[in-house]
Amino acid sequence: FCPTVVSSSKETYRTIIPLIRRARMWQRENRMRWQQQQRQGKQRQRQSQRQYEVGANILGMHLEGPFFAPSKRGAHDERHIRSPVHGIETVKEVYGLSSDGSEEFDDDDDDDHDVPREVIEPPKPEWQDVEIITLAPELEGAFSAIASLTQKRRQQPQDDDDDDEEGEGETHPSPLNHPIVVSMGHTSATYQDGLTALSHGATLLTHLYNAMNPFHHRDPGLVGLLSPHVELLLQKEQQPLQKQQPRPHPTQPHPTRPRPQHHRHESKPLRPFYSLIADGIHVHPTAVSLAHRAHPAGCVLVTDAMSAMGLGDGIHSLGNMSVNIEGARATLANTDVLAGSVATMERCVKNFKEFAGCDAGEALLCGTLHPARVLGRDVARTRRRKEVVVVEPPVGVLEVGAAADLILVNDELDVLGTWVGGRLAYKNDEMIAKLRA
Repeated sequence: FCPTVVSSSKETYRTIIPLIRRARMWQRENRMRWQQQQRQGKQRQRQSQRQYEVGANILGMHLEGPFFAPSKRGAHDERHIRSPVHGIETVKEVYGLSSDGSEEFDDDDDDDHDVPREVIEPPKPEWQDVEIITLAPELEGAFSAIASLTQKRRQQPQDDDDDDEEGEGETHPSPLNHPIVVSMGHTSATYQDGLTALSHGATLLTHLYNAMNPFHHRDPGLVGLLSPHVELLLQKEQQPLQKQQPRPHPTQPHPTRPRPQHHRHESKPLRPFYSLIADGIHVHPTAVSLAHRAHPAGCVLVTDAMSAMGLGDGIHSLGNMSVNIEGARATLANTDVLAGSVATMERCVKNFKEFAGCDAGEALLCGTLHPARVLGRDVARTRRRKEVVVVEPPVGVLEVGAAADLILVNDELDVLGTWVGGRLAYKNDEMIAKLRA
């Protein structure tokens, strides 16, 4: 999963990002030690359960804000809302991220140390700590920031040297070797703003329908990006660039159409993915069904759950704000403003199956494969750590060579068991006992 940090101060980002990275270090260290003992045949089950804790893997962070439209900030603290006026430079300055992340998980050469050096001395924030950034694309400097974050370069045909219109043919700097997923959210963006953001590299909509302009038949807004018509528009935009590229040698793969790694993996649609909170509060069931019918391959189920999930009714904290929990509804204290949710992913998947009228398999895809595709993690990914190239296995899929992250569910989609990296992390003894009865 991707832990979310809401709009915060610069000091908070400089504190939280290294802390999350420290947690990832612990997880990686535990996995390596457990795997080593497995290979050496020294694993003792009870000792392993005590010594090597297992839980949900942190894939990277989701920085939700602070580059939002003030009128669409929702429960985010207005003191921290701002625009990325200077593009990537503003983003770097706010988050405190300046490294290109080329030495992520810079391991100590001494394998005998019980605790990795980075756990004792937390590393500085790096780009590779981050997977997703949500921002409002209509803000000043946002398009440039999107292009830099996603490493999307807009190129101008070479024979148009006389056309110097602002914003045309610009080549955005690409300071990262780890492209970020840019999502559009908490925004007053128009449909055209959304199209422009997609052409600059944005690929996701955060919390569809929420904190964005509603769909209108003359101004469809970001919701309109789910239409198949969007793919036709973006394909036309890409055609001039494709014509400028040299034809590849017949024996070489086409540079713009990489050879698929597996027949199961379809090409990603030009339309954006969209995250959907199917808790029955954030989005009406009919709106859930409409979105899924319009763009089923782009649906990504999220919980938007805050730390009060499972703690019951009462006043709880979200950052420095107080949140009132009543049943399944979370609102800022003394207001009607929604402040995240307290729904579990299990509940969201069950709701989605009911709201969308789909089968269990389709609902599960929206909570597994589709999120993995957003991050590009449905296929193996290589990362460089010091002088070593590490291959990270696919997640969100069931196939040979993928991460052994599994869930066992019954026909009602109740979770009976969870395995992380091949190790049992959760067992629903009550439900299993009912099945055996």
